[in-house]
Amino acid sequence: MLLFGSGIAVLVPPGATPTPVVCATLQDVSVDEKWTEKELYGRYQAPEDVARSELKVSGKIKIARINAAFLSAVRAGSTVATGSTQLSLNETSAIPTTPFTITVTHSATWVADLGVYDATAGINMARVASAPATGQYTVAAGAYLFAAADTGHSVQITYTYTVVTGFTVTYLNQLMGAATTFGLHLWNSYVSSAGLAAQAYTKFGAVRIPGLSASIKNTDYTMYDLDYSISADASGLISTTSTTD
Repeated sequence: MLLFGSGIAVLVPPGATPTPVVCATLQDVSVDEKWTEKELYGRYQAPEDVARSELKVSGKIKIARINAAFLSAVRAGSTVATGSTQLSLNETSAIPTTPFTITVTHSATWVADLGVYDATAGINMARVASAPATGQYTVAAGAYLFAAADTGHSVQITYTYTVVTGFTVTYLNQLMGAATTFGLHLWNSYVSSAGLAAQAYTKFGAVRIPGLSASIKNTDYTMYDLDYSISADASGLISTTSTTD
């Protein structure tokens, strides 16, 4: 049997009517089964007997797409709400005369200041609590106040604000031991150059997610690595595998 490509990976949360979580734009999947062997030695160099001990089943899933539902599913105890936080990068304005204040475009839902660059002076401006001098500013509710000496300067303001679209995942500190156990379904199919069709399907009944990492690169897509570990489910089942050959 020949297989090619990454196939499909789906996580299924527990519950009577679970919503499956698809690992979208799947890049690759690894499944590692490792047994510990115990060797019995006497006076000779080679063991007299070798017995199999613990079994560890684990692996990685690399994907290129995630969404709020995916993040919430793998982070036990997190919640999802409608609405998201966005970034306004280098919003450019000129500092006006009295009252020397720039009100940013999204002031109504402004959240946090992320800095002001004075393009005229070529400096990063300093935020102060009140009464800004040249090269300084204050901000409250999206209104940026500057010094009179900086009137006419072109500034680039970066800040965050909220919108009603998108989703926000809130992840609060959880008690030790809290985790979600998933079912993991892996499927792949391929037709070889000789015209031989093959399919393989594996189900793991009790899967935990001990790690999620993101690889963010300057000239490539962001990739997400999902670590998983497998144990026997309530019936003692580790996995089932179906093949066409």
